[in-house]
Amino acid sequence: MPAATTLTRPEAAASAPTLEEVAALAKAAGDPLRCTVLRVLREESYGVLELCQILDNGQPALSHHLKILHGAGLLARRREGNSVFYRRASATGGLERALLERIDSAPLPAALQCRIDQVHDERRRRSEDFFREHAAEFQINQARISETAVYRPGILELIDASGLRTGRALEIGPGEGGLLAALAQRFDRVEGIDSSPNMLERAAATVAEQPNVRLIHSDFMALAQAGAYRLVVAAMVVHHLASPPGFFRQAAHLLDPSGLLVVAELCSHDHEWARNACGDQWLGFEPQELALWAENAGLLPLDSQFLAQKNGFQIQIHSYRKQ
Repeated sequence: MPAATTLTRPEAAASAPTLEEVAALAKAAGDPLRCTVLRVLREESYGVLELCQILDNGQPALSHHLKILHGAGLLARRREGNSVFYRRASATGGLERALLERIDSAPLPAALQCRIDQVHDERRRRSEDFFREHAAEFQINQARISETAVYRPGILELIDASGLRTGRALEIGPGEGGLLAALAQRFDRVEGIDSSPNMLERAAATVAEQPNVRLIHSDFMALAQAGAYRLVVAAMVVHHLASPPGFFRQAAHLLDPSGLLVVAELCSHDHEWARNACGDQWLGFEPQELALWAENAGLLPLDSQFLAQKNGFQIQIHSYRKQ
C-alpha cells in the first residue's frame, strides 16, 4: 500500500493535532514563567501560595498563568479542603509529550531549587511539630480512620507472597511497633525509622524483647545506605511526607536489586479534619498517582489490595519490585 494512503487512514488522521490545537498549546507554553511552572510540577504537587514562594511571583499574576495552563490541559488541579494543589496533567498526545520532554531537559536554576527545598523543609517542620506535640493522642485520632490491626494482615500477606524471608527490612514510621514485631519473625535484621523521638518511644515498648530490631531517630530521606534493604515498608506514612514522589525515589535507592516496597495508604478523600487531628499533609492519593511515582522511580507494581474502612475512608495496599 502506498505510503500516502497509509498516512490518511482514519486512526492516523485522528492522532494528528489540528492547527488550532497546535496554536493553543504553543500559546499556553509560550511564556518563560509558564514553562518554569511546568518544569517545577514535573512530578510534585504544590499549592498556589507554595508556587508563589518557589517562583518568587505575586499571587494575582501567577494565578493568571495557572489558569492558562489549566485551560490548555497542561495542568490538573485538586482541591484538598480549603487548598487547591496543581500538578502536571498526563500528556495525551505526541505534541504534549514532546513539549514536556523538552521542558524537563532544562536544568532547574540553583535559586529555584533552593526555594523548592525551602517549601519541602517547611512541610517537614509542620509534620515534626505535629508529632512532637500530639504523639500521645495520635493513635486515638488515627483510629477514627483505621487501626493497624485492620491493614497489617494485608501488608504481611503481600510480603509473604513475594517469598522474601531473610535479609534486612526497614519500616518507615513504625507507630506502635506492631508491624516491626511481625517483621522480626521473618527477617534477620529489622529497623524502624522515625524523625519523631516521641513516636519511637511508643514503638520501643512493643519491640523491647526483639533483639534483631533497631530503632533509628532520623529522617528517612536522609538515609544514604544504597541497596541495603530487601524490604521497605511504609504503612499510612506517605500522606505525612513533604514529597511523595521523593519517597518512592528514596525507597528505590535503599532497596537491593531484588528488593520489595510495600505501601499502605489512604485513597483520596475530602475529610479536612484529618489535617488537624492526624497531621496529614495530603488527603490520600489516587492509585494511579502512586503507580506513576513508583514507575518513575524504577519500581514495578506487583499486587494490590483495597480495604473499605469506617467513616468513609478506603485503604489501598500495594507492593512493588525493584526493576
